[in-house]
Amino acid sequence: MLKARFTIFSMAILIVFPALLKAQPREGMKLQEGQDEVVKEKEIESKVKLWYLKGNGAFQDSTQLDTLHDYSHIYHPVFKNTITATYTGNYGNPGMTNNFFQRGQQTSFFFLQSRQDYILTPEKVKYLNTTTPYTRFDFSQSENKSKNNETRFDVIHSQNVSPFWNWTFRTNQEKSDGQYSAQDAKNNFVAVNTNYNRDQWNVYAGLISNSIKNSENGGLTSDSIIFNGQKPEYWPVNLSESKSKFNSINYYTTAEYRIGKYDFNEVDSVDVFRPIIGIMYSAEHDRYTQEFLDEEDTTNTFFENTYYGPDYTKDVIKFNRLSNIFQLKQYENPNRKYSFGKRAFLGHEIYRGSTPGFEVNDSTHQRVDIKHSNLYLGGGIFREQGRFWLWNFDGKIYMAGRNAGQVELNGIIAKPFTFWGDSTASVVFTGSLENIVPDYFQETFRSNHFKWDNDFDAEQRITMGAKFNVPQRKLEIAANYAAINNFLYNNYEAIPDQTKTEILVMSVYADKDFNFRNFHFRTRVLWQKSSEKEYLHLPEWSAFVNTYYQFTISKVMFTQIGADMRYNTKYYADAYAPSTGLFYLQNETEYGNYPYIDIYANLRLKRTRVFFKWVNIGTNFLDGTYMTTPNYPMPRATFRLGVSWAFYD
Repeated sequence: MLKARFTIFSMAILIVFPALLKAQPREGMKLQEGQDEVVKEKEIESKVKLWYLKGNGAFQDSTQLDTLHDYSHIYHPVFKNTITATYTGNYGNPGMTNNFFQRGQQTSFFFLQSRQDYILTPEKVKYLNTTTPYTRFDFSQSENKSKNNETRFDVIHSQNVSPFWNWTFRTNQEKSDGQYSAQDAKNNFVAVNTNYNRDQWNVYAGLISNSIKNSENGGLTSDSIIFNGQKPEYWPVNLSESKSKFNSINYYTTAEYRIGKYDFNEVDSVDVFRPIIGIMYSAEHDRYTQEFLDEEDTTNTFFENTYYGPDYTKDVIKFNRLSNIFQLKQYENPNRKYSFGKRAFLGHEIYRGSTPGFEVNDSTHQRVDIKHSNLYLGGGIFREQGRFWLWNFDGKIYMAGRNAGQVELNGIIAKPFTFWGDSTASVVFTGSLENIVPDYFQETFRSNHFKWDNDFDAEQRITMGAKFNVPQRKLEIAANYAAINNFLYNNYEAIPDQTKTEILVMSVYADKDFNFRNFHFRTRVLWQKSSEKEYLHLPEWSAFVNTYYQFTISKVMFTQIGADMRYNTKYYADAYAPSTGLFYLQNETEYGNYPYIDIYANLRLKRTRVFFKWVNIGTNFLDGTYMTTPNYPMPRATFRLGVSWAFYD
């Protein structure tokens, strides 16, 4: 099914995009009437604008094109935006950040949390507006194509049909065999999105198809195996005939009609549209399917429980969500110092699906249907323009449905100012107050190896944070604090559970780049502490250190040669449950105090970037257990090569 969808997408792109190439506005060439020759006019400067949508389409959060030379060798989605992580050891396999305040469910499907770094969701989509076609090819490869192969191929093409209307296509294909038995992974997604942005209209729409396939080996039979001198491909694992598969399709759209007026801009001598009222509608339809295939020999005792007969080999979970949101927004007036914007919205969610259920007899199973809905109201006030205090407060309350009584309040206050010669410096304060109803699957679930029926109270959480940022000096300092009642977690049996004990979590984070001539040194340090280690396991200290020497070859090739290291102190790292894809508590073995060292070279020639990377070289000369998840070793020393090309015409 996925191959068929991918083929259809690819054929559509091959048919449609060549026509769009001709549709891209280009004023560089013009054929004058009555002449045969082509007259060359002024070429269009290539400009690419990017942004995300927030607040159900109410806000545009601008971002920058990824053209930086620094850290291009850090391509792994699990480690790209975090210091250290709990990770099962092969590209495409589950992982979870060790930073408590970076954790969060980025997808509406509970069992996809450990793989959410690999998938594309509507919230992650970047919208573009280009003056010329923009294409980027991103490729990386392991040193051996026939053994322990890892290949990653990411392509994005974007162009405007008109100055206001853009189409973007993206596909990402990833495949990794892994260094250990039954560890292979294959992940990919295909996405098409469009946006139309003009004075009175903002319209967005898109389609995303994700696929994740993993062999599940259950980890090594013992941690000590990594010291026995055998080749890694012969190390015994707990499972050899088990596989996980996730598929998802996301359809989404947001449309806004804006009422406003035109103000004369004296600087540019043009009329500029100033919106006053926005009327918005957003819709999203998500379809998820999870499969776990267990074809292990009947003598395998890895799973403690097996609830169905020997002929039952595959769990199938289907989960669908349909969301509709109507929103009314009053824009702030940037010409008035004390003006602020307001918005109000009404949302409705419908959930449908099914899971394995009760065994009727040896060959028949009755599935459990999922059927519930939610109705919520929300609103906010904001000030997002100017050099004075900027702020945004919003909240919503669920009025009816399964999540009735759930409350979410969020706020952010920012003060831009000049510091250390940097006019873009700022201090940012964040806070949230939440009363969150447990996820459906935290309370009810049945499968061949797990089942639970829980009746949890809503989790109550107060979170506060502060951040001091000086971008030009490459300095960031942050602190976060959370107080949690009715904390939800996955217990030592890998089953969702809840504690009535109040949990306090605090963290302090610092990130600074130091430069001395051609030498660069970056340090990122995280300290975090939990008041109740029985229910939440975190490394107290985590660090990422990177150093490189930068120079130019023949005045055209920018080069960096360096090394980086990730490290965290010992703690009881969470274990991993293959049949559900969840991380859960364990208190048998501590992991940490092992430095993961990579050495690399980054090259950039105009719009082409290349990296050479030797991963985890410490396994060649360091003693210690190189694991971040119980029984799942990190890759041994291996080589990676990556190339990225960007085209703007």
